[in-house]
Amino acid sequence: MTKLWLIRHGEAHVNHLAADGSYQLHDEHGLTERGVEQAVALGRRLVAEGVKPDAVICSSFERACQTANIVCEQLGIEPKLSDEVQEWRPGTDLSTIAVAEAEASWRRILAGEDHDARLSPQSESHREFCARVDKALAEIADAHLGTTVLVFTHGGVVDRSFVSFLGVPARKALLGLRTKHTSITEWQRPDLPHLRDWPDSPDEPTWVLARYNDAAHLEPHQQA
Repeated sequence: MTKLWLIRHGEAHVNHLAADGSYQLHDEHGLTERGVEQAVALGRRLVAEGVKPDAVICSSFERACQTANIVCEQLGIEPKLSDEVQEWRPGTDLSTIAVAEAEASWRRILAGEDHDARLSPQSESHREFCARVDKALAEIADAHLGTTVLVFTHGGVVDRSFVSFLGVPARKALLGLRTKHTSITEWQRPDLPHLRDWPDSPDEPTWVLARYNDAAHLEPHQQA
């Protein structure tokens, strides 16, 4: 059984509007105080539950790195950095975006438009983000067959996993999911290649959603 735990980072400064009311696109300041508390609480929970992952991978964005380091210090395991499980990449040439512009762009994407558009010359398009995440999740699973892997990542990556693994329509995943900070989304894939010989079986092993948005370790004041 391959188990993939997707863990959203703790609350970060980038999750709040900038002083001028615009959206921040880079997280140089990492986690907020509450975000640190959330990560500590998650680490304590995993230790108490005796969780012993075979590997830990974390997005190289600061908010995910900080979350992973806080948890992994308690677990006694070293996380491995990956650029491929980053959130959508805004590009280094754009630090903030006006709320109205961001919301207008998001509405166009939800309407099935602008999937190839870029907010700036160096930013990643929505289509590129989706393709990157699909490929990264498949490669991580295939490289860790029969093991448990913790992946510290972002809300957008968790959302996309429902499209990748269950075939949920992308628009429904974007509109219907509200992933909490430091929550656990656990995917399981039975490693039974002989099932492919069954009538009407899929070409690839089927993923099972074991849990979504499990944030039982958070107190009410820590939840976001």
